[in-house]
Amino acid sequence: MQVRRTSPSTRFALCALLALPLQSACVQLGGERGESPWVDFKPLVAMEEGPRYHTLEGYDPIWKERVQEGIEASRAYWGSYGPTHVWILGREDGERVSEEDQGAFLEEYCACRTATVERTIEECRPYARERFLDVMERGDAEAYLSYVRETDPPMAELVFINVHNWYFERDPVPDPVLRGIHEYTHVFQSAFPVTPTWMMEGGAVFAEAWLPWRSGRRGIEEVMGYSMEAAQEVLRKGRSIDEMEEIETAPQRIARYHRELAYDAGAWAVAFMIHESETQRVSSLRDEFYPSVRDLGWETALAEYTRRESKQEFYADFAEFMSSPRDEQLALLTRLKD
Repeated sequence: MQVRRTSPSTRFALCALLALPLQSACVQLGGERGESPWVDFKPLVAMEEGPRYHTLEGYDPIWKERVQEGIEASRAYWGSYGPTHVWILGREDGERVSEEDQGAFLEEYCACRTATVERTIEECRPYARERFLDVMERGDAEAYLSYVRETDPPMAELVFINVHNWYFERDPVPDPVLRGIHEYTHVFQSAFPVTPTWMMEGGAVFAEAWLPWRSGRRGIEEVMGYSMEAAQEVLRKGRSIDEMEEIETAPQRIARYHRELAYDAGAWAVAFMIHESETQRVSSLRDEFYPSVRDLGWETALAEYTRRESKQEFYADFAEFMSSPRDEQLALLTRLKD
């Protein structure tokens, strides 16, 4: 199995990804570099209604099906939160997209985005064209969750552009499916108060490994092994996940290792969290840890969930685990339960 990697983008908040070939997946929260985007953050809410899917007319329906497969698998495990809208578009092999279809897509997006705000559809169109159609025309591939704080209520937008660029027949689980799992995990996380960057991105990468393994589609040790290799490269340089609590305020000397610390080391930190919990059940992350963040904040919740005195003790024990022999590290995964 080949893992494809690129350097993460720092253009948006919380951008990076394990194995994305062209553009990094992100959680977009707004704010400038050096400023925290979490001020006045209002969590998404539990709701029976699932995501609403919006696809550019003429884009092969198979790509929506692949993305939706991942999103719905993730939603079935983590629960249903929102409001969530999924925007899928692309242009394959130089195919022409009619102006009529482009205009209809922009109109649908801007009608949704401006329904509860003072901005007009006319003001929205140039922004939407740059955000969606210009990216599509360049041939870039993007996947990210955008948290929209200006609407009432706040909502999640999952954006997938040129999904076909991620598809390789040899992959046991199609990459667009993994993108859906990853990005919807961020929807679940956004239904709770702030948690650190390494936990958000690491949790989404861990979900990419855990959910396909749980359904028997691919092994977890090999997938997590790739993340371990990447994480070890930066840990040997003296870096650690406690430096990746908030990417927006991290100095550049740390931010340059965003992918390896947040996604790769973060995935193992989440696995270690679960292993150190009382039940060693992944479902306890969903049913116990995240609900406790509402009352305790993530630092105290982390300490109590992992049976530590403080987050500093957790960080120290995780660093020790990451220096243990590889067979012991992989053995941890076999002890996790659903």
